[in-house]
Amino acid sequence: MNKFWVITRQVYKRRVKTKSFLFSLLFPILIAAFIVGLPKIIDYFDSGDMTKIAILSDNEAFIAPFEKDKDYFQVKTNIQTEESAKKALSAGKLDGYLKITDTEGQISAVYTTEETAGQEVLSRITTDLTAAKVAIKAEDYKITEAQLQDITSPVPVKNHVESTDQLTNKQKEVMNAAILVLTLLIFIFVMSYANIVASEIATEKGTRIMEVILSSVTATTHLLAKLTAIILMLLTQIGFYAVVSISVMLAMKNTDLVKGILDQLSAFPPYYLILNLLFILFGLLLYIILSAMVGSMVPNVETVAQFIYPLTMLSILGYWGSIAASNVPDNILVIIGSYVPMFSPMMMLARMDLLSVSNAGIFISLGILILTTALAFLLTLKLYKGNVLLYSNDGLVKTLKKSFSYAKKYN
Repeated sequence: MNKFWVITRQVYKRRVKTKSFLFSLLFPILIAAFIVGLPKIIDYFDSGDMTKIAILSDNEAFIAPFEKDKDYFQVKTNIQTEESAKKALSAGKLDGYLKITDTEGQISAVYTTEETAGQEVLSRITTDLTAAKVAIKAEDYKITEAQLQDITSPVPVKNHVESTDQLTNKQKEVMNAAILVLTLLIFIFVMSYANIVASEIATEKGTRIMEVILSSVTATTHLLAKLTAIILMLLTQIGFYAVVSISVMLAMKNTDLVKGILDQLSAFPPYYLILNLLFILFGLLLYIILSAMVGSMVPNVETVAQFIYPLTMLSILGYWGSIAASNVPDNILVIIGSYVPMFSPMMMLARMDLLSVSNAGIFISLGILILTTALAFLLTLKLYKGNVLLYSNDGLVKTLKKSFSYAKKYN
């Protein structure tokens, strides 16, 4: 047991001190902070960048809405003729000028710019012009302000869902975004840690240090120590994100963002958080164990990418499957995929968080994943002792066949 912890501590300390681990630890937080702060950054730069506009119209009622719309427009009231507007536009004093004509009640407008106007500006001009037109027509038809407000007020519509276990459309939109982020993180974790564990074992094997190590410690102890160190790394990273997330939510508990997140979470049973964590942990554990088995078969570290390619493709399929699951969770291929252990950590997680699967289905999928992980662990233990003495450049399939034959000799 002492040798086990010596190897575990040595691998863990060496790995967590690397610059790549620190980068992988901090980079997602920086990205998340940037995404959260992006709207405020846009608002900051947009606040001083209002559209400078001149309104050419004989009717003051058309100018008033633009003057009130100070978040978007800065109206140059001193420019009242088309000739002066053209000069100001050429000199860069205007972004554009709006010429409004009213012919026997038929209102039309032309917005002149030197460059193509953005859709947002055109939409805002349309909105303000429509408001002005409504006000003018209301006065012509002798409609009071109260009557006008009564006519134009929207009719409230509520969505009554008969089932008690369905999400609202807004909740589905939020959960789709959350699922894409969560499954992307799982995919990144799978790719990162699968390569780490395979390279960790392949490096020692390629330099023949493995044979020296196994002269003083059993292959089982060596494998378990390596896996424990990598899992501790993974838990360190997940724990770090959990602490940061909780700290941020506590610090911003009164903000609309955090209140919105908590409102979304309230739609789900409390044990769903535990189920999410179990799918993530066992899914990562399955890929880590299989990567250890692959790493023990490669002749040197240079061939790790070649041998681990099938696992890479499976994780990519799982990620794309989760995207499909977030859009069509009841598709037959999605349903089948959500029970396949290599895909279920992402696909069943997506279906579960959209409340598109029964509790029985969730627990069946989780049970299959746990059982497969246990079997993969036992198989890896069985093959590992023979694999560390196996040096073959014949590719994954032929090497795997040789691995089974070696396992019969050394077990």
